[in-house]
Amino acid sequence: MVRSSLVLILAAASTSGLAETPNLTNVKISFIEALDPKDTTSSQRYQEEFERAIEAGRALTKERLASCGYSLKTETSFYGASDPIKAKERGEEASKANSWLIIGPRRSNHYVLLSKGTPDTPTVSLMASSDSLSELGPLHISVAPTNSVMAEAAAREAKKQAKGKSSYVSFISRECLNCRDFAAAFEKSAQAIGLKKISETMISGEQPDVTELEEVIKNQKPAFVLLPNYSIVSSYVVSKLAPNNPGVFFVGSDGWGDAKFGFVQNGPDISAAHGFSVRGNPPVAEGLKGFSLGKKLIATGDESKFGSSSSLSILRVFDGLEASLCRAKPKTREAFAKEFTLNGSRDFANPWGVSIYEIRSGEMTFARTSKVGNRSSSKQ
Repeated sequence: MVRSSLVLILAAASTSGLAETPNLTNVKISFIEALDPKDTTSSQRYQEEFERAIEAGRALTKERLASCGYSLKTETSFYGASDPIKAKERGEEASKANSWLIIGPRRSNHYVLLSKGTPDTPTVSLMASSDSLSELGPLHISVAPTNSVMAEAAAREAKKQAKGKSSYVSFISRECLNCRDFAAAFEKSAQAIGLKKISETMISGEQPDVTELEEVIKNQKPAFVLLPNYSIVSSYVVSKLAPNNPGVFFVGSDGWGDAKFGFVQNGPDISAAHGFSVRGNPPVAEGLKGFSLGKKLIATGDESKFGSSSSLSILRVFDGLEASLCRAKPKTREAFAKEFTLNGSRDFANPWGVSIYEIRSGEMTFARTSKVGNRSSSKQ
């Protein structure tokens, strides 16, 4: 019965997302993301789940928000990842169209560009983690923990898996701001615990020439390779290097994706590889337990319909938005922006910590979570 009621609510929400509701304050929310399915970095399946999560978030918050005097209007705007300036342009358009809140791109460089086009409108990124986000001010935040936090967790895990060895090499995508940011944060944390970077190589393109990388590993003999790049690049590099370097493990950032979404597990064969990556959230089934709206979705029995990190973060954003509106009861977008400045970082905070996903026998498996600001890890 609960499942059926959610299906009915979702159907109603999907047809009324942009409808004006009498006697309620209409709050417009814009979702802007690099999810053009024609782009090789995204997929139709990912886009469809992204949109489905928005429908679920709107449905699950509709009743309480109405009791608080609000009705949500949502719109989505997708663009190709190869044209990041579109993020800024779409952000400007949404701001001029009186959006109260903009949910921005998951990539840090795209999100930074968007924030420059929306100086007075609150924005939340679902996954951006660059430390440079702290310079954007209180109107622009991310659900994800920062690279510094995730890199520290990665360095501690790498030292554990290195089993007494201390050297590593870095292969970093030249055009990726977030990748360089993570690598720098990792190096700082690694030095503090006795790990030593012996070389760093910049790579370009989605299928870089691995000849030089093979030589680096052969000559430097590192314990592991730091590969903090997006999944489509990391997948290719790991698949090429792992078979010839069985004694080396790979360390990734949140750009690697997870078992359901991302090209590391779902791209070229990586059965010869071992290592791990860190992410700002656990699998959806675990993550939903960490906030009120997630628990509400679990109660419907429909949590299995969602598997991506973006979906989990979207639901967390709706959870935070519901809490903010019903607590502060702003009547205008300007009043909401003021409230967001004061409490946005709390309302939309990451409730999970840093999650570690291990790569073994071609599978990416959730292993454990290390709470943000806490050096101890706990089994889930």
